[in-house]
Amino acid sequence: MSASSKFVPQVEQVAQNKNEKPEWLEAFLQRTFFDSCSVHPIRRNEKNRYCINCDTSACQYCMTCTTHRHHKILKIYRHVYKDVVSLAAMEKYIDCAEIQPYKCNKRLVIALNPLPHCGPTSKNETSCDICNRRLAEPDMYRYCSISCKVIAFERKSSDSAPPFLSIQSPNKEKRKELLLKTEQPKHKRKGIPQRAPFF
Repeated sequence: MSASSKFVPQVEQVAQNKNEKPEWLEAFLQRTFFDSCSVHPIRRNEKNRYCINCDTSACQYCMTCTTHRHHKILKIYRHVYKDVVSLAAMEKYIDCAEIQPYKCNKRLVIALNPLPHCGPTSKNETSCDICNRRLAEPDMYRYCSISCKVIAFERKSSDSAPPFLSIQSPNKEKRKELLLKTEQPKHKRKGIPQRAPFF
């Protein structure tokens, strides 16, 4: 058997793996964050980190130990009392396309689970494909959270549907436009001062 023929099944295996859900993702979505760390009973010890390799939540002090050195770490934030993660960080591991991002402290984030302010929609409004919660930009997104996209991925009826793990290169221009759109308008000067003409 030639080297080229040996390589083909490996390529097919990689393609199949891309269609699968990561093993850690389900546990990550069910984790509880922001509890106090019992190992470090000091200030600012809330568990707002998630170690993908260890499948555990931890505080910032836990991350400084050698156990998590070189591990894949996600930082969790709070937005309207719900857990969110940075879009830039999360899209390194899964395809975040079609998930509605939100602005949190000048950072684009996506929700782990549906946010409370995304209430149910009326009949004429476009909503999340899974939980029917309101989308801020329904023409650009289909899901309000990571968990909703996971459910959609598990329900997909054919292999022609986009694979959940086909990580695309981040569109920097698109993200820049989103950040600019969500920023508050800054106060600008009324005009350039003009020196009065001499007569």
